Amino acid sequence: MNRRSVSIQPYEFNSDFSAPTPNDADKIAMTSADLAALLAETRESTAALVRDETLAAETARLHEVSENLREALTAIVNLAAFLERAAIDEHDRQIALSGVRRLATTLIDGQGELFAKSPPRSPLGNHSGRG
Repeated sequence: MNRRSVSIQPYEFNSDFSAPTPNDADKIAMTSADLAALLAETRESTAALVRDETLAAETARLHEVSENLREALTAIVNLAAFLERAAIDEHDRQIALSGVRRLATTLIDGQGELFAKSPPRSPLGNHSGRG
């Protein structure tokens, strides 16, 4: 089988895909609904970040106040133990112990007063949207 080619003609290849024009690549098209959804999502994620930071600051503050309260109560217990062993007049000892008990009662029962004397709630402030 011998065939002879008469002539070869080149095949013109055309791609089915066309590149976008340069102007189309520089533009972003968004509907107003898309923009509103993007803004709402941004607002929600920002609010969540602020809320998390506020809660972390409040947790740290409460931990510090609790630690201060624990130290104060420990000091009162130590002072009371010292006063009970001290070589002082019984009347003076009872007055001192009464003062220690009164201070301990204030610390234990009047903890609201301690919080009122504490620094502001959070360095981030109130972000709840309510005054």
